[in-house]
Amino acid sequence: MGKVQVLSPSCRDAPAWAYAAAGTAVIVTYLVTSSPARFMLAALISASVVFAIAVGVTRNRPPSVLPWCLLAAGMAPYAAADTIWGLYQVRDADVPFPGVADMLYLGSYLLFTAGLVTLARQQSGRLHWAGLLDAGIITLGFGILSWAFIIAPYLRSELSAWPLAVSIAYPVTDLVLLSVAARLMLTTGMRTPSFLLCIGWLVVLLVADGLYYGTSASTGTAIAEDVSEVGWMVSSLLLGAAALHSSVAQTAQSAQDQERLPRRRLSVLVGLILMGPLIVLADVGGIRDEPVNVTVIVGLMASLSLLLVLRVAFLAQYAQLRAAEARMQAHDLAASLREQAELQKQLSHQATHDPLTGLANRALLNDRLTSALGRCSASFSVGLLMLDLDGFKDVNDTLGHPAGDELLVDVARRLTSRVREQDIVARIGGDEFALLVEGVAASTLHDYTTRILDSFKDSFTLDHDHSVHVTTSIGARSITRPTTPAEALRDADTALYRAKTAGKNRAAFFESP
Repeated sequence: MGKVQVLSPSCRDAPAWAYAAAGTAVIVTYLVTSSPARFMLAALISASVVFAIAVGVTRNRPPSVLPWCLLAAGMAPYAAADTIWGLYQVRDADVPFPGVADMLYLGSYLLFTAGLVTLARQQSGRLHWAGLLDAGIITLGFGILSWAFIIAPYLRSELSAWPLAVSIAYPVTDLVLLSVAARLMLTTGMRTPSFLLCIGWLVVLLVADGLYYGTSASTGTAIAEDVSEVGWMVSSLLLGAAALHSSVAQTAQSAQDQERLPRRRLSVLVGLILMGPLIVLADVGGIRDEPVNVTVIVGLMASLSLLLVLRVAFLAQYAQLRAAEARMQAHDLAASLREQAELQKQLSHQATHDPLTGLANRALLNDRLTSALGRCSASFSVGLLMLDLDGFKDVNDTLGHPAGDELLVDVARRLTSRVREQDIVARIGGDEFALLVEGVAASTLHDYTTRILDSFKDSFTLDHDHSVHVTTSIGARSITRPTTPAEALRDADTALYRAKTAGKNRAAFFESP
């Protein structure tokens, strides 16, 4: 059987770095060589991008090949235009303007735009108006710069209609590319290396274009031609490396909370809005002397202001939504805390109370008994009664345990109705109960036993109209000195045994030896 070789990321990215290194060597050769043949190197690099994209798509298998196919289709006429331009340079002849090369360049920019729009839809997912507004503000801001430094100088030139239209078409297509690039950057969260290389291609391309056409429009000659040429070659290399990089197979994640307006982004947007007034105040290129230019810049500034107002409205709406979410979360948290407190209260109650009757259990009785007995004195006596039902076993045997449980609940109800609210009634066994009373004399404790015995004179009516009669035997202990809970319970239990053996349905008091 053959072995499957899994390449590490560094091995998979080797073609991208090798391609970038080879392209860098070509650019260095262009810079250090004075031969006219060096002008063909730009065509070599742009043509290599088509093959780099084909290899990268085949090798890395991106989620969708359509954007990359459109970019490769755009690089093909771009390479053809570079070839035409290079051949004229080799022969030291003037490049026709406008000519076939210009049509090819502009056609390639249209294909670039289509590819980037397709990529933007896949990367950013659904339409986000906040990101589109930010991209629009950036585009209009640079549109003011483009008008002041490129388009307006071209309009003041002596170019005829067709050359003028082609000259203006270049900065216009650059602005279209800029708008798509801005949308990609602003609506994408986690960015892959391939994505960053692709953005780098756009940025370098637009900077090189701006430098070339800006100097050409203002001086009539592209004084930065070599610098722009290097920029164009570098941008092509970045696009080829982006396709060859293994991360092209990953999908860049859409940015979360795109409605937010970070301080850095706000500063950039405000700076672009102030660009127009600064250009007018500085009278760049004598722009104030031409009402058309002032009108265009004021119109762009008004559009920028409108987009910023809309952006602030989106930000306010976003803030309201987040505030509502915060209030909802606070409400849910408060409800959760209340539920937790209620649950804690229930758990605490269950830990200290009998689940059937709701009376205190033995643990709570011992706790309260310890506290009360520690304060016993001749002036503060504590009474403890132990109760055991007479005939309860017969009820369980004849009517069943559910009837016995119902009887215990009814007994608990009668006991609590015969004592004070501050007295503790506890169930400490199957049919055994206890009563802890504080601050009562021995004579008052006799009254307690009488009331309790009287409460058992009436029969108990259970479900299905079963009427049963049970009584209780009581063992009582009046405590006037500090005593341990175990001793008090033992003494009361001793008195209860005496009451049982004496014939039941009666109370017996513990007498100290």
